[in-house]
Formats: sequence, C-alpha cells, structure tokens
Amino acid sequence: MALGQLLNGVSGGARNHSRADFLLRAERQGASQLAALGVDGPVPYGKSTGRYPDGLYWSLSVTQGPSVADPSGHPIATSLQARLLIENPTGYGQSFKLSSFKIRPVEQRQAP
Repeated sequence: MALGQLLNGVSGGARNHSRADFLLRAERQGASQLAALGVDGPVPYGKSTGRYPDGLYWSLSVTQGPSVADPSGHPIATSLQARLLIENPTGYGQSFKLSSFKIRPVEQRQAP
C-alpha cells in the first residue's frame, strides 16, 4: 500500500514537472513571437499556424484595432490585437494563451 502511494506521488511530481516545463517554454517562445510582430517584417493580419523547433504548435490571430487621429483628422497611430495559442502535442490538452495589444505610430509623409 505504501509503495503504491509512493509511486502515485512520484508520477504526480513528474506530471507537474512536465507541465511546468511546457509553460516555461510556451511563455518564452510566445512572448518572443509577439514582441517580433511588425519588427521582423509586415504584420501578418489574419490567422496563421506553425510549429516551434521544440515541437510545440502555435496558432496566431492578428486583427486591426482602432486608429487615432490628430485634430485635423490625419492618422497618427494604429493598433493591433494579437492572440496566440500554444499547444503541447504530447500533453493531454495542455495549452497556453497570450494576448498583446500594440500601438504603432503612423509614418508621416513629408510634403514636397
């Protein structure tokens, strides 16, 4: 009986360690991916999916947010909302969600 409880405790600890490892990897990779939106290239509006090198799957949804204009009506800033879902392909429906709201200045054209 005691051996059964010991084995149950060990397996529970292994599951907790696996979940913690997944959450750590998902948070690091997801935060990096969201931080790079619009920096490494154009913003990928819409939905996209992929897989990180360590095997975690991701699904990204990016939508245009409201714009801000100056008193004369010229746009001065735009925004976007990004939602990222990261899933562990080996782990009992484990998932991690991240969201980001970014505001970017609109590049002003110089008058000729």
